[in-house]
Amino acid sequence: MFSLVIAEAALEKIPVELANHKSILNHARKLDRNPSEIFLDTSYHHAAMLNSSLKYWWKRGRPDIVHFDLLEANSTPLFLKGKLGIYVSTIDNKLLIIKKNLRLPKSYVRFEGLMRNIYENRDNSRSTSLIELRENIEFSHLIKKIIMPDIVIGFSTRGKFRKLADLISHHVVDQSRHYCFVVGGFQKGSFSEKTTSTFDYLYRIDNYHLESHVVISRLIYECENLPD
Repeated sequence: MFSLVIAEAALEKIPVELANHKSILNHARKLDRNPSEIFLDTSYHHAAMLNSSLKYWWKRGRPDIVHFDLLEANSTPLFLKGKLGIYVSTIDNKLLIIKKNLRLPKSYVRFEGLMRNIYENRDNSRSTSLIELRENIEFSHLIKKIIMPDIVIGFSTRGKFRKLADLISHHVVDQSRHYCFVVGGFQKGSFSEKTTSTFDYLYRIDNYHLESHVVISRLIYECENLPD
């Protein structure tokens, strides 16, 4: 069994400390929504993020990364066969559990609408039964109490270099065990020490800075090619 966690994911509603910033209010007015109903997005809210005391602002405001990552993972044979669990652990300690048979919208606009329905607990949406949202779930709790894998492997440019095929063949030697892979759901920076403290191993698989959806696609492909 395999699990994939998109960790410290840059998917969050507008933080309270930014709600009254001019750029946030203007954007909310254009959308005819309250600031609390909008996802933080650096494309629209960069000025507010830059001029505030928002912690780790450079890692936040990229919900599109989560969309790319989920599209990459949940359309694979490994997920469709029920051999891959997918989780999104956000930077503000929310947890999204992706259920079997979910088909994500390819359009980001529709994806954002789906996430808004889930965050606002609109149970009349069929898709909300396929994505479970939990509040106040720290990453360590997700690993130790919910996934409970045998081995946790993280991927980061700060990790030890090893070819992906080699590390998979070295570590994944018994598919009756539970292997958890962790990639970052943010654009800049690295995992926090709190996150990496839960890893058994931390690797980088290329000398280039690969985007998370590229790592995910290569990782899942290697897992699918393992002998049964």
